Amino acid sequence: MPKFCPACGVPLQYQNAAICPNCGARTALAIEERENIRNPFFAVIFSFLFFGWGQWYNGKTLAGLKFFGSFLVSCLLFYIFSRSGQDFAAMVSAIIYAVIVGIWIFGMYDAFKTADRINRKKESFFRKSWMFWFPVALVALTIVFIIAIFALGMAGAIIPKMPL
Repeated sequence: MPKFCPACGVPLQYQNAAICPNCGARTALAIEERENIRNPFFAVIFSFLFFGWGQWYNGKTLAGLKFFGSFLVSCLLFYIFSRSGQDFAAMVSAIIYAVIVGIWIFGMYDAFKTADRINRKKESFFRKSWMFWFPVALVALTIVFIIAIFALGMAGAIIPKMPL
């Protein structure tokens, strides 16, 4: 089915022509529809800070869980092999470490490309994933835990002991 020039109505020879060969008008077909729904750089920063967070920012819960799960499994394998003192285990640990770094880098790339596809309307977006708040809650709980340990640790020095 041929596309037509919006200005003069002549059929376009190429469906994605930027300019009409008859009248020289710009066609709406060449202008790619793009919105700023997701910021690709935020997606990269989130993925840099926490595995899967950029995918959760883009609303891709399952993709984020895959990145986070593969990171956890790789870290577990790295821990298991690094604890044994064999030469083979050291080589496997180095390979697993490279896999962890690769997962991290690919996660950032995937988050960037997904956000870009969402902005170009080549992929659907409804809202951020509910898992987006998981790293935020994890950091908040860690801070509360550290403050509680500090406060409880200092309590013995601050409160004087009562004589019996």
